[in-house]
Amino acid sequence: MKIKVVIALTWAIGLLAQSAALAAPPPGPLAGKRVLVHLKTSFKQDDNQPCVAFDVAFAALKERAKVEVFSDPAAVVDLKIWQAKPTSLGYDLPEKLKSILASKYKAPSESEFPKTYQEFLHWLHEQGVEVTFNGTMAQLTSLSNGIHDVGQREPIAKPLSLAEMLDHRARADIYLMY
Repeated sequence: MKIKVVIALTWAIGLLAQSAALAAPPPGPLAGKRVLVHLKTSFKQDDNQPCVAFDVAFAALKERAKVEVFSDPAAVVDLKIWQAKPTSLGYDLPEKLKSILASKYKAPSESEFPKTYQEFLHWLHEQGVEVTFNGTMAQLTSLSNGIHDVGQREPIAKPLSLAEMLDHRARADIYLMY
């Protein structure tokens, strides 16, 4: 009797595992690859490029890539928090963009989609996107007191030294610059 129960349980577990494998979409060509999205343009310079950078980071994340958004040089300023509010990251995401991304990737739903780029960046970070910035540029522009000092910038962002920036770039399988 015990052998029959063990066989039945083994068979049931096997069926569950097989159905779970069939329900999950197959990994795409980006699965497991490191995608470095170099955000060099600030929103005030040209808001199209940062918008595309966020969208590409989102798309790569949905394709199961390991994503890093790296801000440098002008984009470092966009990470600044002034009087507890973001500077340019406070811009609203266009409604049409939210609709497009929500319909393509099904998560989050359009009504739950982040409202601002700051919320979008935080959501991406919560999903596993690494957020980094050029610590030297932050120090040069008086946004921090040292290369590894976050200063008055997004607390989720990690400052990188020049050597660390080179290392992150060398590790990337795919490098995109906006």
